[in-house]
Amino acid sequence: MNVTATDLLAIAIFTITMMSLVGTMVGLSPIVPSAIAITLLGTWGIDIGYFQGKFGAYTQSWLRARSPKYRERVSYHEAGHFLVAHLLGFKVTSYAIAGIVGKSLQEVLADDGFNGIEGGVEIATVDPNAMSSGLATNLLDRYSTVYMAGIAAEQLMCEGEMEGGLDDLQRLRKAISHLPNPMTQERWAILNARNLLSERRSILTTLAQQMLNGTDVDECCQTIDRALQAEVVNL
Repeated sequence: MNVTATDLLAIAIFTITMMSLVGTMVGLSPIVPSAIAITLLGTWGIDIGYFQGKFGAYTQSWLRARSPKYRERVSYHEAGHFLVAHLLGFKVTSYAIAGIVGKSLQEVLADDGFNGIEGGVEIATVDPNAMSSGLATNLLDRYSTVYMAGIAAEQLMCEGEMEGGLDDLQRLRKAISHLPNPMTQERWAILNARNLLSERRSILTTLAQQMLNGTDVDECCQTIDRALQAEVVNL
């Protein structure tokens, strides 16, 4: 579940309110929680009004990235997208690990496009209009599988409930809404992604670690290719 900066503020205000109620019982001056509340509200207002919420997004991302479990789950999710895209013949152009900030606060505040939460794998687009109908259908199947690969990777490699992938589902459902049976395509896509990844868990693990370390796209692709070639040799 993603927690927004507004959610965090609401939690903080609730905590301060409880401090005010309980504080009187233990002799805590009501001025203390009031001052904290005013400071938080003022900071939040400045961040929303002047920095478009980027300071709060950066703080949230930084705090979440302190958790090794969160970092592992996110890296597997994005590595799933990357690996399946490469396997299906798409050219990966860039990637970002959601919630894990690779910039300083000063760089973030100067970046108009930063929100601190979004990540993902970017691939070179293919024009379906330049293809025959058969190839265009195959392209939709491939795109669908890439969309579901992050969810599939989490299911395969991480314990507990899936945390990411809501945006992936929404994008897929929008892309296949014209189909007569879109739910069939969705179920097929996640099953196909799971099959592709389950056969290459060691590659997925290596790739996830490389992406956490910020390895460039070309080197990540070379790692996948070397591992695939080794699989062929060992057959």
